[in-house]
Parts: sequence; structure tokens; C-alpha cells
Amino acid sequence: MKTVFVDADFLCHVTGDGTMTAVETDFFDGKCDEFIEGYRLVPAGCTWTRADGEVFLGEMIAPARPCAALEEAQHAYELERLAQAEAILNELTGGVNDVHCE
Repeated sequence: MKTVFVDADFLCHVTGDGTMTAVETDFFDGKCDEFIEGYRLVPAGCTWTRADGEVFLGEMIAPARPCAALEEAQHAYELERLAQAEAILNELTGGVNDVHCE
């Protein structure tokens, strides 16, 4: 479960500024900051009105930025985490990280 902070327009933030509402969700588990901050989260019991007047009842989680950019940021984050894990594995095994299974 991850805590995110939503502003008055229900845009997500990874840190609060004292005026935002903290919301716990598992939707963003394992996601990078840039991915999280590209989303809008309307908590259960709340409503958000889009610029064209359409009203959305929470709970709703939807991209607020182009999905391709969010997916690209998440992919780069995962590659970085993989490289870090491989570096740790190499350090722990002295550079021998071949795994043999029978």
C-alpha cells in the first residue's frame, strides 16, 4: 500500500505540501515518482468535474498525462532498478552470478 497526495484538482503527488489529501492505494505499488505524478486519483465519495463539465465519481484513477510518456518513465525506472540489483548481485557473488538449476 502506497500513500500518495492529491491536490484540489485530484492530481497525484509523491509528497504533500500540507494542503493535499493523503490517500492510500496499492495501484501505485512499484511505480516511479514520474508515473505517479502523471495520474489523477479521485477518492471514493469524492467527485471531479472535467473542464467540459462531465462529472466523475470516485474512486477513479486515470492518467492525467499521455500514457506513452508515463510508460516510458516507468520502463526506464525498472531498467535502473534491474541494473542496481545486478550490481548488488555481482558484488555479493564476486562477479560470478551464473545460476545453475537442475
